[in-house]
Amino acid sequence: MTANSQDDFTVLADLGWDAARAAELAELAVPQGEMGRVSRVDRAVCTVLGPHPRRVRYGSHGVATGDWVVAAPGTLTADPWQVRSVLTRRSSFSRLASGERAQEQVVATNVDVVLLAQALDRELNIHSLERYLTLAWNSGAQPVVVLTKADCRSREETTEFVGRATEAAGAAPVLAVSTVTGAGVTELTDLWLRRGRTLALVGPSGAGKSTLVNKIIGSEAMATAGVRADGKGRHTTTHRELLIVPGRGILLDTPGMRGLGLWGSAEGLERTFPDLELLATACRFRDCAHDREPGCAVTAAVRAGSMSSDRLESWRKLGREQLSVAARQGDLSLQHQERERWKGLTKNNRQGR
Repeated sequence: MTANSQDDFTVLADLGWDAARAAELAELAVPQGEMGRVSRVDRAVCTVLGPHPRRVRYGSHGVATGDWVVAAPGTLTADPWQVRSVLTRRSSFSRLASGERAQEQVVATNVDVVLLAQALDRELNIHSLERYLTLAWNSGAQPVVVLTKADCRSREETTEFVGRATEAAGAAPVLAVSTVTGAGVTELTDLWLRRGRTLALVGPSGAGKSTLVNKIIGSEAMATAGVRADGKGRHTTTHRELLIVPGRGILLDTPGMRGLGLWGSAEGLERTFPDLELLATACRFRDCAHDREPGCAVTAAVRAGSMSSDRLESWRKLGREQLSVAARQGDLSLQHQERERWKGLTKNNRQGR
């Protein structure tokens, strides 16, 4: 890696470079080149930030916004710079790509915290939130639910929405913010934004992601627009891009996502619905479908009123979708993983009795 001064290392550290990355690079023994982080991916080329930001051809390397890469010039003087190597991804927020084949679409990599934005100028979509949470947990990053546009609601209404989101979010924190009044923004940045840490904002169009980015950065870094007359968001952000908050961290803004097919292991579903996963271990039958089986602890909780039938149906729907994607992949490992997980849960439950 070319880094000829302390200033070069300072730039890389602001982008999230650390000692573990340096050790990984040393072990790879890649050809001489410059280390940098992909801030944006376009057709055939990507923008790489580092001591010397530049546009680089990525060729056959499957790069994504957030990747750490080694780039070097071509063999001839006039040749453009090219990606030579991509370092290991510590996290990867991915979804199912559109189309008939089950393929992964990587949205962002090496993200530490995923901010899941939902706007309070409309009804809270709990099912959408559960889907985002499942993908966020699968990514390997820490999800944080951010309820934007809190100024559109009274204090009592905002408290109610935070309560509903908290009930769905499980172990993920929930914050309400307003870029108009500034409420919650300082709390958000103080808790989660720090030097070298990457925060990615994801959510539907019109959720106020770019406006929040601009508020945090203190400039109009990303284009914004109001929602349409029908209440749906406009796709103002058209690409994923890393933005640096000097000395404070990295923000990654993303376009609004309308299609959000599940991708990844069963762990995300387990962490999004820990209450249902725990209840399921008390069912009489290990392969209980939680429908009409006798001795089902899950449906018993619904009948008793301690569990929402909507939450149960969402769990079932996402579980079926996950297995369907695995079947389309011809991936038997996920089905095997799910069976082994249930064996472990049942064994632990019996030992705890």
